[in-house]
Amino acid sequence: MSRGKIIGGVVVLVVIAAVVGGVFYSSAASAPAITTATATNTALSVTVTASGKIEAAKRADVFAPTAGKLASVAVKDGDAVTAGQTLAVMDSAPLKLQVKQASAGLKGAKAQLDAINKGVPSAIDEAAAQAGVDAAHAGYDSAHSAYEAFAAVFGSDPSQEATLAQLAAADKAAYAALQSAKSGKSKLSLAAKVSLAKAAAQASVDSATAALALAESTLDDAKLLAPIDGAVIFNAAGAPGGDGMTPRAAIGTAVTPASAIFTVVDLGSLNFNAQVDEADIDTVKAGMKANVNLDAFSSMTFTGTVGSIRKAAIQTTTGGIAFPVLISVNGAGKNILVGMSGSADIEVESVAGALTVPIEAVLSDGGSKYVFVVSGNKVAKVKVTTGALTDVSAEILTGLKAGDVVATSQLTTLTDGMTVRAQ
Repeated sequence: MSRGKIIGGVVVLVVIAAVVGGVFYSSAASAPAITTATATNTALSVTVTASGKIEAAKRADVFAPTAGKLASVAVKDGDAVTAGQTLAVMDSAPLKLQVKQASAGLKGAKAQLDAINKGVPSAIDEAAAQAGVDAAHAGYDSAHSAYEAFAAVFGSDPSQEATLAQLAAADKAAYAALQSAKSGKSKLSLAAKVSLAKAAAQASVDSATAALALAESTLDDAKLLAPIDGAVIFNAAGAPGGDGMTPRAAIGTAVTPASAIFTVVDLGSLNFNAQVDEADIDTVKAGMKANVNLDAFSSMTFTGTVGSIRKAAIQTTTGGIAFPVLISVNGAGKNILVGMSGSADIEVESVAGALTVPIEAVLSDGGSKYVFVVSGNKVAKVKVTTGALTDVSAEILTGLKAGDVVATSQLTTLTDGMTVRAQ
């Protein structure tokens, strides 16, 4: 064979090899580049995340015994107080007047009963009836004064309608009793049965005694005391004014039994009130562990335990439905305050030694789940069953073993047996 023929043959082989290599390179270069992850055994923690705020686990509200005004305030908002400490004192002048009126009513009722017991016709006819009128008049004056005082302060406040209605009803009842007493006086005669008059007089004494006890108790309660140890919080004492400021307890502030003037909270016992979405609430149970992160302590995580789940749903600021879950918070050594906001991760399930892959590696197809297993430069579509799921990981129950490599990107472009370039 001539040298020229040999050289020609070599050139042909080189060309063929170059063509084959080019085709192979082109095919490899056109294969999709994918990222991968390895199936590993690890502890898998399934959590439910919810936002919320710190609130006191132990708290007590302080209400005024009746409508009136504050004569003095002995503490400042946020002060530490002890049980029995004076927080504020109401103006006692109207309350003392009510005691005097109730005392006069009781004296009149007793005089009426005494006259009837003595059996003196004139006493039954005149003095006893007049005493009954006096007692009823005193009761009406007290009820009417209470109604007018409340109406003058809160008459235009819709939130006080229930209290105003109660005082109005008491006013009307007292007025009816007064009219009845006046009618009884005009109709009382020597022919009336003494036993009936005596029963009515005794009822008047009982009523007047109760009225006096209530007036005296109200006067005693004019000094507002802290019911527990803790920090005192000044609650809103009315709607915001034109300057946007919400009124709080101060000298001259109008108060009512309908709303708490102060709240005393025990800062040594705190809960994180987590608003758990209705879709997750069934998985949350009392006793579950939780981690709480507060915006005020961004670099710290506080441990806690689910204590209770409130049964009434609330509407979130985004319009969703959630249920308050109270998580006890261990904040020892930190100045955690009521109202601090943050989020909680509640551990609803924990699987030790679970075989896991990234959640994005798992795809669904008609109710079945599958992954693409990578072997060399090929992928195989493998059906799997999953267990616990988190935002980042999926537990694989069947279909994979530890060490298997799965694709985590370009998944919608992959097909069974496709050539790929793993990165």
